[in-house]
Amino acid sequence: MTDAYGSSGSGSTGGTPPPPRWTPAPPPQWGPVAPSQAGRERRRTVSPRLVALIAGPVVVAVAAVAVLGLVWPGFLNRKVFDTAALQRGVLTVLREDYQLDADVVACPVTPPVTVGSRFSCSAQVAGQPRTVTVTVTSADGRFEVGRPQ
Repeated sequence: MTDAYGSSGSGSTGGTPPPPRWTPAPPPQWGPVAPSQAGRERRRTVSPRLVALIAGPVVVAVAAVAVLGLVWPGFLNRKVFDTAALQRGVLTVLREDYQLDADVVACPVTPPVTVGSRFSCSAQVAGQPRTVTVTVTSADGRFEVGRPQ
C-alpha cells in the first residue's frame, strides 16, 4: 500500500518525502505588484522647487493681466456704441437736422468709440437706399452724421 507521498509503507515514517510532481506558477506578467517586488520600485515625487519655477511665472502673468485690465482703459474692455441707440440718433439727425423723410437706419453692430473713426450706416431716405457716414467726435460717444449719399 502507498502512503500520501507515494511510497510503499512498511510502517516506517522516518524517510524524506519525494519532491512534488508540479511546478510553481510563474510570476504574473501584469497586474498588481507582488509584496516582495513592491520595495524595488521607487516612487517619483515632484520637487517643490520645480513647482515654484512653474507656478511663479504663471501667477505673475495672471496678476499682470488683471492689473492691466483694471488700470489701462481698453485693455480688456473696449467702449462701443449701443447699436440701437446709435441708429435712433442717426435717424433723429436725418429727420430733424437735415429735414429728410428718413424711415429706417441700419448701422454696424457695436462700432468702437474711437475719436476720429468713421463708419457707414445705410438709411432709407424718401424710399431710396442711401449711405450715411458717421464720424466719432469724442471719447464719450458723441458723433457727427454726414449728408446721405
